[in-house]
Amino acid sequence: MIVPRLLKWLIGTLAAASALMLMLWGLVAGYIAYEYPYGASHCCDLALADALILYAERHDGWFPRGEATPEASLSLLHREKLASADLLRGKSVPLPTVEARLICGELLTPDTCGWHYVEGLRRDDDPRLGLFWDKAGLSHNGGRLPGGGHTVIFVNRDRKQIRAENWRNFLAEQQGLLAERASAKSESKTRGSNVE
Repeated sequence: MIVPRLLKWLIGTLAAASALMLMLWGLVAGYIAYEYPYGASHCCDLALADALILYAERHDGWFPRGEATPEASLSLLHREKLASADLLRGKSVPLPTVEARLICGELLTPDTCGWHYVEGLRRDDDPRLGLFWDKAGLSHNGGRLPGGGHTVIFVNRDRKQIRAENWRNFLAEQQGLLAERASAKSESKTRGSNVE
């Protein structure tokens, strides 16, 4: 009689332990899915910054430009073998989507590139100008950033996290800096044409 009771107790204990383990696994899986909404990835913003700087060194100080969209211009890094499809996809676009376009010789589109790239800048521009950031606002490994926001890489390769509560102010400041830049270039062209 003791053996069936012991067996019954053992089976009940194992069932309860299994249920607890499943529940814990569900909590862990839920946390990972929340923390890494697109999965973990190491599309390194510093590696992209280095590729952009190398490109600028080859192109008289200009970062990639001239294509239909900023994302298409960023694709020029792949054409010059400075960045892989995995790097150019960013942290939120599936690798097969980007590989398929680049293998066919097509350029990236806003939907096939996870980076927000500011086209038309030069290496010697105002160092306060942001060059690119992750569209989804994810950390170095694809996780959510503490405090939200985005990590921005500037034209001088500095890197700074702009928290969610400061993001709108940052974007407004960037628009102002770009407007100043455009105005200064326009004045420079006007002065140059008056000299001739």
